[in-house]
Amino acid sequence: MSPRLGSWDPPDCQTPAEQRTTLLYGGIWLVFMLWPLAIIVTSGAGALWTVIGVLALLVFVAVYLFALTHPKILASVPRPISTLLYTAIMAAMVGLMMPAAGVAILTSSPFFMALWLFSYKLGIGVVAALLIAMSAILTGHIVYPDHPTAALEIPVGMTFIILIIVRISTERDEQDRQLSENLALSEQREELGRTVHDVLGHSLTAITVNAQLARRLIRTDPEAAEKQIDYVLSTARKALGEVRQTVVALNQPELAEQLMVAREVLRHAGISARVPTEPPEIPEKAGELFAWCLREGVTNVVRHSGAKSCRISLGESYLRVDDDGTGPAGPEGNGLRGLRARVEQSGGTLTVEDHPDHPGTRMEVTL
Repeated sequence: MSPRLGSWDPPDCQTPAEQRTTLLYGGIWLVFMLWPLAIIVTSGAGALWTVIGVLALLVFVAVYLFALTHPKILASVPRPISTLLYTAIMAAMVGLMMPAAGVAILTSSPFFMALWLFSYKLGIGVVAALLIAMSAILTGHIVYPDHPTAALEIPVGMTFIILIIVRISTERDEQDRQLSENLALSEQREELGRTVHDVLGHSLTAITVNAQLARRLIRTDPEAAEKQIDYVLSTARKALGEVRQTVVALNQPELAEQLMVAREVLRHAGISARVPTEPPEIPEKAGELFAWCLREGVTNVVRHSGAKSCRISLGESYLRVDDDGTGPAGPEGNGLRGLRARVEQSGGTLTVEDHPDHPGTRMEVTL
């Protein structure tokens, strides 16, 4: 069943790759701020207001880009408060630009609309964007009553429609991506079901049949019944071994998959994540070991560190998990002790220590 339009809620945190994409597609529209910049510089409003206008425009651009890539100023600050704060700062910058830029600066309203449309569900974003558009037009009529109406209403109205279309398209793309992930998960479950059936189906059937035969023979032919019971035991041991092999294969993590899982786990935990999008060329054995270490390291960051950000660095012979949390405390748990043994068996070293540059923890695995 396809997700309902308007159900997608943009995340509170973005990965570095997502931030780069956001800066590209959200920042490219800042080219339209060159028009008010040119008006500010050539307005003749006086040197003071010209300087103030240019500085305010630069602050406006910086706050807008930061707001797009950081929907929450801090992990502890609710997203609505963050967006309102961004909006207030940008509105103050518009007010400072107005003496030099005039009514032209009100055409910056689409940037306010984009901030709300791409930070919330579609319904909330549309309502907020509509209020922003109406406020910009109303402000233009009040402050500049002699300005032609269409010169403001047409560009603001057109960009309002375009932004909603882009927002809907973005949601559809995200829903398609989630559907693809769910489909892949469903296929994995089906494969797991087939694997379990293939591994256990024949063995359990043989055990059942021979156990029933042994039960019938136990009084009339104890020797034959004993042979059947021996066969049952042998088949059960073989099936148990096959199950163990299957579980080991299923539990063996892949490094690329663990990087993706780490990114999602950290994001859902409200921790800003800097995770490589693709692992470098690493030998297979090292990749398996790093995958185990990455799983345990990220789990510890989420459960115990109280961190607001986490950075994962990866090379051919090292894995590093850095966070800005409370730092290592107390004795190592079973998970970390088991991981250390696994690393040492592979000829590597595992260190967990205070971060050398700032408060927090660094877990490093070197081969």
